[in-house]
Amino acid sequence: MKEILVDSNVILDVVTEDKRWYEWSSATLSKLAGEHVLVINQVIYAEVSI
Repeated sequence: MKEILVDSNVILDVVTEDKRWYEWSSATLSKLAGEHVLVINQVIYAEVSI
């Protein structure tokens, strides 16, 4: 399976249930998770852990 790097903004949209982006971000992650492996790197981990 192909790996997809998930941007920290997309993760934060879902975690915070952002009013503007939650629907798009969660739907896109769900779709991609069925077809690819979703990954993050150390920078993205650091950005969402604060």
